[in-house]
Amino acid sequence: MGVSRLELVELIEGEVSKLSARGRDLWERLELHVETEAPEEATPATLPPPNPEQVEVSRLMGELPLREQGILERLMELLAGLHSSDYAEKRGQPGEPGRDEAVLAAAGIKDHHMGRRIDPNRTPEQAVVRLRELG
Repeated sequence: MGVSRLELVELIEGEVSKLSARGRDLWERLELHVETEAPEEATPATLPPPNPEQVEVSRLMGELPLREQGILERLMELLAGLHSSDYAEKRGQPGEPGRDEAVLAAAGIKDHHMGRRIDPNRTPEQAVVRLRELG
């Protein structure tokens, strides 16, 4: 069994709680742009260029401590998975694969930022446990 929507939302909330006030502000700004991005069918050729706000947020992210940069990267992956699963479910397709992929990618990002080896055989359930671990 894969990751539920509620579980993914709880993981997002847990990651947000780890951010400093400055990191939370950047996350809120980032989240607005993730919410308004093009649908799943979009290709790099059909996406508009980043707007000045997105460029500024990306620049400011680079000024954060590495730990917070990693949290924001995980959050972007988890939120993208949530949107992907919602999009699939609205079209009558299963949303679980999008959620599973998101937690696997986010756990890999966490491992990478902490200097750990990324487990290529990790299950979505193991990824959830890894994301809930401190660090």
